[in-house]
Amino acid sequence: MCAGGADGDPATRVGVLVPAGGAAGYELRVPDGAGDLRATALDTVNGPTVAASSAPATRRIGGVEYVTRAGWGADESLRFKADGSENSPQTYYPAQTLTVHHTAGVNGDPDPAATIRAYYHQHAITNDWGDIGYHFLIDEAGRIYEGRYSGADGLPAHDTTGKMVTAFHAAGYNSGNLGIALLGTFIDQSTAAAARNSLTLLLAALSAVHDFDPQADVTFVNPVNGVKRNVPMISGHRDWLATECPGATLYSELPALRADVAAVFSG
Repeated sequence: MCAGGADGDPATRVGVLVPAGGAAGYELRVPDGAGDLRATALDTVNGPTVAASSAPATRRIGGVEYVTRAGWGADESLRFKADGSENSPQTYYPAQTLTVHHTAGVNGDPDPAATIRAYYHQHAITNDWGDIGYHFLIDEAGRIYEGRYSGADGLPAHDTTGKMVTAFHAAGYNSGNLGIALLGTFIDQSTAAAARNSLTLLLAALSAVHDFDPQADVTFVNPVNGVKRNVPMISGHRDWLATECPGATLYSELPALRADVAAVFSG
């Protein structure tokens, strides 16, 4: 999977989500010298049910429909520690950039909502981030899903003043950097047309909210630690860190994506 921890914190935990399909068991082989390992089996389809909020299953941002956290079945208790305090209380900063990821998971996913619940558990509990690492996720059918919790009011991923909640998708460069992840792996294949269209529309809507130029180059300044980086306004994860994300094929398509977003934004 592809994500990153909190700004200013070294990566102390690494987790990998491995889809098991209809497997009845699993075997874990570890490299020599590895220690402090933990394996967790998650059944996000037939496992225990959790009481969900009565909030609407879908809403819109800038005319673009998305599935709410309640709509994909987020267990909000995962955001809290045993003592009732929130593991990663929300912090908000003005948005500066938009970053595209892939989740490096399976393509042709038969149950994307269940997969998102699995990523949520991995990020919040296994990685100890307290929530899912992305602001939005998009499946191959083009459905957009709300990610990081940002409160009950305001736009998704934002507070009522329009500032953006900090998530956990690009370690060291999270605050002010909005992350969108496409479900699947795009190292040697393109995204599905429906997913590509939804990504374009969502990026255009967010560009309108923040008055961004989708084709600009910007200097990102982390408001937490002052770290700077020159990146495209719409970047890929590898523009920030050494990673394969968002996959070689998807990354090569970003210039065309920026042009399409600019056309929608201006039109």
